[in-house]
Amino acid sequence: MLNTYVKKTRPESALQSIISATAGCEEKTLKKWARMDADESGCIYVVLKGEVEVRRRSDDLCIAVAEKQFVYGIADFFDEESNVYLLVRADTVIQQFDKQQFEQVVAANALWPELGRVLAWYMALLSKRDDVLIARTAYTIIREYLIEINELTLQYGRDINVYDYIQEYTSLARSTIVKILAELKKGEYIAVKNGKLLSLGCLPEKY
Repeated sequence: MLNTYVKKTRPESALQSIISATAGCEEKTLKKWARMDADESGCIYVVLKGEVEVRRRSDDLCIAVAEKQFVYGIADFFDEESNVYLLVRADTVIQQFDKQQFEQVVAANALWPELGRVLAWYMALLSKRDDVLIARTAYTIIREYLIEINELTLQYGRDINVYDYIQEYTSLARSTIVKILAELKKGEYIAVKNGKLLSLGCLPEKY
C-alpha cells in the first residue's frame, strides 16, 4: 500500500532542490545488506542511486522500498528519533553528512522550506501506513496489499510473489495469508500461479 502511495505523493521538486545542493560532495558506495541508522550515527544520508528498504527498528518490519533519490535522517536533524533504519538491497551510492555540515548546506541554499516539505511527506507516509494496518482485520489488510501488488505489476512491471510481499510488509502470519488468498481464489476474485498475481477482480469489502 505504501509503495504506490510513495510514488504518487513524492515531493520531487523539494527533494531535488536539496539533493542538487549537495552536488560535488563526497560519495561512497554501500554493498548489499549494509545498514544506515541515523539515530546511531547522528548523520544525515543523501541516497543518490540504488535500492534500500525502510525498516522499523522495533521489529525490523519492512515499511517501504526506496528506489529513487531521497534524504534520510531529517527527523534526527531536528533531534527527534526516526524509529526507522535503512537496509541496502542493491549497491547504493550515498553521501553522508554530520548535522552541522548538513545544516550549513541547507542554510547556504535557503532550503528550510524544502526540508520542511520533505519532513511533512515522511510523516504523511507513516500516517498512511498506520491507516492501513491499525484497527484493521487481516482480510482488509490483505485486500489493500493485493490492490497495491496489482498496480505495481501492471503499471511498473514489478515481479512480485504475493505471499512473500504481504508477509514482508505486515505482521500477519503466513498461514493467515495463505488461508485468505485460498478463499479468494476459490471465489474467483483473484488468480494466482506460482505465487504471482495473474488477475484481480472486484474484491469484497468484508471477508
